[in-house]
Amino acid sequence: MLARCAMSVKFDAGQTIFREGEPANRFYLILYGAVALQSRTGAKGVDQIATLAGGDVLGWSWMIPPFKWHFDAVAIEATEAVFFYGTWLRQQADVHPEFGYELMKRVVELLIHRLQSARHQRLLVDPAAAPNDPRGQGRQLRG
Repeated sequence: MLARCAMSVKFDAGQTIFREGEPANRFYLILYGAVALQSRTGAKGVDQIATLAGGDVLGWSWMIPPFKWHFDAVAIEATEAVFFYGTWLRQQADVHPEFGYELMKRVVELLIHRLQSARHQRLLVDPAAAPNDPRGQGRQLRG
């Protein structure tokens, strides 16, 4: 089913792949290159949330209402990926619940991995954010 809605895409360094707030209707499997997930902080400020590379999946907002991107995605070097039509996959998941369940399990696994990576990065920057910190910081990351 995935093969029916997939195609190869390429992005040049500096090219925006999607923007926060736009409709989310797709996702990508990055084959090679690098993509920055960014959050706009106002007054043209940007925080880099994560860097994704070969083997990483880019985008899961297509699965979760209101189906809008939560971050900007920008290629930071020439990138090749496999593009998947998320809207079509959502429809197929409704028609074929076994497929939908398997798809959801895999997306949840990706989300957990991404959250753990973000937690690890935060601990590298701020060791006091560890869950066993006596000041109680870091509790937001449990769950």
